[in-house]
Amino acid sequence: MGDRADVVVIGAGPSGFVASERLRARGLDVVVLDAGPRLRKGATLAEVDRRAWAYRAEGGSFDWYRVRAVGGRCLLWGGWSYRFPPRVLGRAGFANACALGTAYEEIEQALGIVEGTVDERYARAGRELEVRVVPKRAPLRRDGDVWRPFRARGSPPVRTHAIALRFEHRHGVANALAYFDAKTGKTRVIEARAFVLAASPIESARILLESELPDANIGRGFVDHLVASYLLIEPRPPSRGAGRFPGSALVESFVNVDERSARDYRGGFSIELTGPVKLETFGVERMVPDADDWSATQIHALGESHPDPVRWISIDRTRRDAFDRPIPVVHVGTSAEDERLAADMKRACVAFADAIAAPGSRLVAFVDPSQAGAGHEAGTCAMGSDEGSPCDRTGRVRALANVWVADASVMRTAGDRHPTLTILAHARCVADAVTAAI
Repeated sequence: MGDRADVVVIGAGPSGFVASERLRARGLDVVVLDAGPRLRKGATLAEVDRRAWAYRAEGGSFDWYRVRAVGGRCLLWGGWSYRFPPRVLGRAGFANACALGTAYEEIEQALGIVEGTVDERYARAGRELEVRVVPKRAPLRRDGDVWRPFRARGSPPVRTHAIALRFEHRHGVANALAYFDAKTGKTRVIEARAFVLAASPIESARILLESELPDANIGRGFVDHLVASYLLIEPRPPSRGAGRFPGSALVESFVNVDERSARDYRGGFSIELTGPVKLETFGVERMVPDADDWSATQIHALGESHPDPVRWISIDRTRRDAFDRPIPVVHVGTSAEDERLAADMKRACVAFADAIAAPGSRLVAFVDPSQAGAGHEAGTCAMGSDEGSPCDRTGRVRALANVWVADASVMRTAGDRHPTLTILAHARCVADAVTAAI
């Protein structure tokens, strides 16, 4: 069974949504495939069945955060929306600091990105520690929720329960995509002039690896954020605060930004602040008596790891998942550079907690950087101008001239802050590149 389209977009998460909307606006016939269902409004997001959607980790443990539903991981997104500074854009593989300028502006306008206010206790701590604390930037919707792809009225249809398998190709051009239709239990084929991969860095790499392309670097360069997260538990009641996004702010990266702040590792880290909220928000209400009189503030650092030979993605063709696909293997490991970065992140979180803590407070380690799997994977199909990069600067796969990657697979780093805004801007640029090419 088969059909045709101008462009097939694989993945109905945030980057797939942005790319498909842009392509449709250019008058192209677009088919969007997603492995999961479309959730009804108010439906609970079910945990992924790890037996059906199997994977394996080697070199250590790895927790793969996944959403099998239309909307993808944006359904878990807290809305944090920051641009990468020029130095980070360069490390990520973008051609220059201006490469995403217009796309950033268009995405921010489309999502309705606004700035909140900075709590005075955060501002005082920033002055004391000589770090820059900036307001949370996020979409502001009338219903109080953050932006969710494909929930708006009139959103384009998605072919749900369609699980991408591999590309069929000849002479460096993809002719069709084979996918498993979980509704009928049959394998289908769809032909197109172009294809856009937006399935997530691990899934996009799996599809390309299963397509048996002559590129040994697909799956290499795998990175994710290091996370150091603490809960400051204080004997003060929760407070909503005033203004937009009350109690939320960002400590911008303050290392490796100039010669004075240079460290013995590459990259940097930022710290997201959220609180004071009820203890039950984080499931720690049993830690103190009279929990209603206490509150918690999360101090959540995101560290920028870099490619290392100990981390990559492969597939195991001897083991199949419930849809007869070879399972992905996530090779994880920590470099000495990562360990130095992690130690700095932890020290910075503790210092900030000390600066804002009320008397009698407790600081609890919530997430340690040694725990692999922050949910911000990147780098498995890195872009660059050199022939060794699986993708060129537009996100086009070098081994398949009519396939582009619109998700974070192309980025050589997940960045020193939340990457979603940059991923969406890249997806918009990919749609323009596809339109120009076909």
